[in-house]
Amino acid sequence: MPILLLCAVGAGAGSRPPAVAGSFYTDNPVALRRQVGELLTAAGEPSAAARAIVVPHAGYVYSGAAAAHAFAALRAAAPRRVILLGPSHHAAFAGGALPDRSLASFSTPLGDVVIDADAVGRLRGSADFQGPARAHDPEHCLEVELPFLQVVAPEARLVPVLVGEHTDREMTRRMARALAELVDPETVVVVSSDFTHHGQRYGYAPFAGRADLADTLLAVGRATAGRLAAIDPDGFWHQLEISEDTVCGRRPLAVLAELLDHAFAGTGSIADLTTSGHVSGSFDVSVTYAAIVFNGAWRGWTEDPAPPALGELSAEEKTALLGLARATLRSHLSHDATLATWFTDHAGDQAWRALAGAFVTVHNTGRRATTEGRLRACMGIIEAREPLVDAVVSAALSAAHDPRFPELALEELPAVELEVSALSPTSRVPGPEAIQVGRHGVVLSKGGRRAVFLPQVAPEQGWTRDQMLDQLARKAGLPADAWRQGTTFEVFTAQVFAEGS
Repeated sequence: MPILLLCAVGAGAGSRPPAVAGSFYTDNPVALRRQVGELLTAAGEPSAAARAIVVPHAGYVYSGAAAAHAFAALRAAAPRRVILLGPSHHAAFAGGALPDRSLASFSTPLGDVVIDADAVGRLRGSADFQGPARAHDPEHCLEVELPFLQVVAPEARLVPVLVGEHTDREMTRRMARALAELVDPETVVVVSSDFTHHGQRYGYAPFAGRADLADTLLAVGRATAGRLAAIDPDGFWHQLEISEDTVCGRRPLAVLAELLDHAFAGTGSIADLTTSGHVSGSFDVSVTYAAIVFNGAWRGWTEDPAPPALGELSAEEKTALLGLARATLRSHLSHDATLATWFTDHAGDQAWRALAGAFVTVHNTGRRATTEGRLRACMGIIEAREPLVDAVVSAALSAAHDPRFPELALEELPAVELEVSALSPTSRVPGPEAIQVGRHGVVLSKGGRRAVFLPQVAPEQGWTRDQMLDQLARKAGLPADAWRQGTTFEVFTAQVFAEGS
């Protein structure tokens, strides 16, 4: 019996040793505590206690001052539990990775930070938190936040979670739902992330050579961080995915955005924003650092309301959706923050939540329309399975890479006109006689082959119904008359609107 008791006490008694002490921050405990204190003092007193913050995780000489602006807001919160999220830089996986079961704490030169074993144990029961524990061993992103936490929240227990880069949008929502069971008035959430990594070293230098590079990096960072501060999961997710911005913590930040959107009552603000280039004076390689603070209170998880039916879009909504398609193309091709700006200007319209399919058509204009044809690209999503705003973003992104044409180039954008088709759900019809030319879009399916025409295609080409179906069969890779037997037809309607009309 004594042997069993000793084993039970010893289990989980290990401590994860620091991996980057002496490089990202000093390994001298006296100097480290002094440095953290000085950074917090320089940051000043916050106006309110934060319930969640976003902080960078570079070496303190570069990002410590920015981080201190957010950590200073935690001191007044006096948290007893800190949920600490960050990206995995060394292991590829989906979902969250929890520390090894043998660990009871994370250590730094300032001592040990005790793991909240109960909270971590509750997460272990979720299929979305089964990432490899070994991912924690070399990882710096959580570790560099610990000395700050040891100063501002010395009594808090830790829930350390690394979030894998393969985590998709739906999984971020589920992870947020699981974390919502842990947040209470004595819990804060800290997300560790740097923002844009710019320079040839990172394989990402879309703004290289610009005279205003320093201002551009700040503008992009502020726009992206602004979508997070506004608690806009859609705008934040789409800006990063479409622009391909190199924000290393995009996945844990997306988890935070969903958690705040569904289980928080309050507001966010950017407390500080800078880059390593502004600190070092060199922008050959530069990383953007944002400190974001969220003030308010946690509440119970609230599910999204049922999506509304897609009604008749107003003239203003049609103009906005055309702007969304163009902003998507612009941000994708230039890597800028145009898309984030669109979400800043148009968040909240309930029409965006309606489930709908969407197509984005790109038209040549002027001489190019005469020499190469008016159609430049047309891609989209037929099924009404996602919100209209998501469908338009996806359709525009696909249109930039329509396989029938050369990929769209940034310099083409000023000379093309965009058209958006917002589609109703599809419905099966008994045969071709039920198809109304000019009113119905048509999906033809036969023998595993499938093709679609939008409602406007037949009138634009001057086709009769049979001519349209001949062409649709050919588009599906079938003989022209294959539609006459053994074919399934689905129809849909579309609200079609274009720039300049």
